[in-house]
Amino acid sequence: VKGSRGKISAEEPVPARDHDHAVRMFERFKPSRAGVVAFRRTGDPATGEWEDAVIIARHGIVSTEVDAMTDASEEEFDSWGLGEGAFKVA
Repeated sequence: VKGSRGKISAEEPVPARDHDHAVRMFERFKPSRAGVVAFRRTGDPATGEWEDAVIIARHGIVSTEVDAMTDASEEEFDSWGLGEGAFKVA
C-alpha cells in the first residue's frame, strides 16, 4: 500500500481457503495495490513452524524477500496435501 509520503508498505497477509481462492484474491487486489503476492506454505499453526513459502503468483512492486521465494512453476507436485490455512495473499 502506498502511504501519504509515497512509501510502499506491506499489509498483513490475508488467508485463502485454497489455491483457487488465493488466485481470485490475487486478481482482485492486483489493480488496487502497488504489488501483490499469492503464496502457499505448509506448517503447523499451533507451533508456528512453517516450511518456506512458494509463490503462486506475483505482480508489481514486491519486497526483495519475495525474490528469494521459490516459484510454484519451478516445482512438480502430484498432490500438495494443503489445508485451509496453507494459502495467503500478501
